[in-house]
Amino acid sequence: MPATAKYKRKAFRFNDDTVGLAVSLSHEEGIGRTVVEWRDVGTVGLTIRITRDKTMWYLRRQEMTIRLCDASQLPLDQARYIAKQVQLAASMKRDLRGVVRVLLSYANFPNPYASEKELARFDQETATRIDHGLVQLEKARKGPTSEAKPFWTWKKLREEFLKYKLPQLKESYREDYKHYLELEPFKAVEDKMVCEIRLGDLERVRNAIAVTHAKSAVHRAVTQSKRMLSWAWSYQAGPSGLEDVQYEWWLRWKFEYKTNERTRSPSIDEIARTLVIAERFRHLADGEHETYPGTLGALWGVCLTAQRTGAFLKLRTDRLFDATKSVRRLRGWTIANWTATEMKGGKDGGRPHSLPIPPEALKIMMKYHALSGGKSKWMFTGRDPGKHLTQSALNLAMYRLQGRVYDHTVKQKVARKGKPGPKPRPKKERLDLFALYGIERWTLHDCRRTLTNYLDDRRLGGSATAILAHKTSNGKTKERERLAPVTEQHYSRSQRIDLRAEGMALWVKALLAAYAKESRKFRDLRAERIPA
Repeated sequence: MPATAKYKRKAFRFNDDTVGLAVSLSHEEGIGRTVVEWRDVGTVGLTIRITRDKTMWYLRRQEMTIRLCDASQLPLDQARYIAKQVQLAASMKRDLRGVVRVLLSYANFPNPYASEKELARFDQETATRIDHGLVQLEKARKGPTSEAKPFWTWKKLREEFLKYKLPQLKESYREDYKHYLELEPFKAVEDKMVCEIRLGDLERVRNAIAVTHAKSAVHRAVTQSKRMLSWAWSYQAGPSGLEDVQYEWWLRWKFEYKTNERTRSPSIDEIARTLVIAERFRHLADGEHETYPGTLGALWGVCLTAQRTGAFLKLRTDRLFDATKSVRRLRGWTIANWTATEMKGGKDGGRPHSLPIPPEALKIMMKYHALSGGKSKWMFTGRDPGKHLTQSALNLAMYRLQGRVYDHTVKQKVARKGKPGPKPRPKKERLDLFALYGIERWTLHDCRRTLTNYLDDRRLGGSATAILAHKTSNGKTKERERLAPVTEQHYSRSQRIDLRAEGMALWVKALLAAYAKESRKFRDLRAERIPA
């Protein structure tokens, strides 16, 4: 069994005699299997490696070790010059091995005793040679055919994946899906070829997303990106450069995230009190607009119907039908309708949804539609009557009542002691009206749970399921029903208008009674602004 080689290392400042001494040491019989390394303390990474009858120049760097050539073929001053150029190339993130190959291909190096002007001119010429040489090396690596296309970059992969994936998604969800694959931190790897991306690159992207986004956003970005890579590996292995990848290593890229089961269920009194304070306190902060009438109308509408905000905000005035055409006894009632594409859908897609609305509930919504101008085809609008109110705008209204709004008017970084320059203005203090008036924080989606509990207690759980457009266990939705147009055929038995009307009547009556009770508590409050 051969003996293990011994290593001897020494660091000192090289001089003109160092190379000669190294060559002489390599020829001594006593060196045997010993490996001797001398490091030049005056030049970053420059090393002479001495073994039996051989001396080699090396550049040892933290990220790699680059072998130059035989020490007897490259004088010390030229080796130092190459080390200096490599150090500069590293700061510009160039191909260091390519830079070394280009420099070693030229025999002319600067005279160490030349003037500063001559050295500067030589450095400029060397930079030009390096640029030209690296281009030639890159051409050689791509092979002799000029028609060969490079592998996909991350950006190209995303473009191709979205072409494949987006048509499979509901139109209303496509922008959201695309958004999570285009988050700002992904720019760090956009121009990198997919086959060169490593797990560490993806982890750094994930950590950067976590700094500026919620945990749910990080989870979605990571999950969608892994699906994108798996799609490329399975169906586009050649163009993506993943042909030789033996397993889906990116599945190791994870983010610890656990969805919390939603159990919040505000009381009817809390929902009513929220509506009261939303109407009373429309001006919540100086320099900000008052709550739009359309926003208040939408807030009322969601509470009165317990519908999902995404579909509910797309309600149009021409999609309100006379309920007596479906059920004669519903005199004065209106049926609101949403198409299959507007409703939330799972694997089977959405289904058209019709909801009977009592006259007292519709009266409130129409009041705010009139205050918004009354001319828009959308029931709920904001500043622009040509567009319906967005989910984010409605959620923001709830956040403002809870004092949770991000203040974009001031710098958010805290002032550091001793830091020069102007100090950031203090953040605006916002009053938490929920806390002030004894309301536990809740979201608009929680209203659905309250309605379910309320009707369950009155043995109308089936009505709640129908009102909320939850799927039943009757198997997959028939294609004809799912794609049905907006006509009176929606008022069929499958829509269960009678059952829904029974639940809606009880719910609306209870909510309006609670609103009247809460309003009486506020009858002495006449301020239009938040009290000091």
